[in-house]
Amino acid sequence: MIDSKRIKQRAKLTRPLLIPLILYIGLLIFATSQAPVMPTPVLRYAVALLPVVPGLFLGFGMVRAVAKLDELERRILLEAAAFSFGVTLILLVSLGLLSEVGVPVPNPMLLAAIMAILLIVGKLWGNWRA
Repeated sequence: MIDSKRIKQRAKLTRPLLIPLILYIGLLIFATSQAPVMPTPVLRYAVALLPVVPGLFLGFGMVRAVAKLDELERRILLEAAAFSFGVTLILLVSLGLLSEVGVPVPNPMLLAAIMAILLIVGKLWGNWRA
């Protein structure tokens, strides 16, 4: 059953994250299209690192949003993050060792997507257990 009060509460928590998220996505698109065509290496690095600034604000905003959750939700998110971090760390170390014997290393974006999927799996698992 859908709880409209809980949906409104979540919307209030995520609203401050929208502007940094939009800026991050916009600068990411800009950086990926413009960094390779910049005339000097210094400009290429500067443009490539532009998305980091709103990314930092997004990270701090997420920490503030999690701090406003109740204890059970915080515990579920912490367990999900620990699960995601642990499995991703094992995957990265294993891929690093396999790269020493010639196995190609996957794109970092794929690894970030796997980490996000593991976070969702951990959250669903934590909700099911709670």
